[in-house]
Amino acid sequence: MLDFTPLHHGFDLEMDTDLSNVDLCVERIRLFLEERGEQGHLFAVTLLAREALNNAMIHGNGLDPAKRVSFRFTATDGGYDLEVEDQGPGFDWQGHMQVSSGVDDIRGRGHEIYRNYARAVSYNDRGNALRLEYRGE
Repeated sequence: MLDFTPLHHGFDLEMDTDLSNVDLCVERIRLFLEERGEQGHLFAVTLLAREALNNAMIHGNGLDPAKRVSFRFTATDGGYDLEVEDQGPGFDWQGHMQVSSGVDDIRGRGHEIYRNYARAVSYNDRGNALRLEYRGE
């Protein structure tokens, strides 16, 4: 299940924890950017969205199909904000913010991706809601 709600400068998605919904979300982002002639931001924005959504579903919700993920995508002055919230217990995000990954690592690259493509990264206290500010820099 994927519920789409258009907003004035973006959209909200409520989705079941199903990895196929990540692709559907990315498709909504692509359409949104194309409508505004902003395709040049597609790679970075969808990379951020995929990483955040996969983390929410896999690590946050433990791939539990009974749990949901919320996603909000909004256009701002000079960029886009992405907000993802899962129904998991959260995690100690402070201990992961500066962790670097190795070339062969298949896990633990999320914060490195966020640092490379987002101007700002913030979590709620619990660690189950993430906000990424992309400004195309």
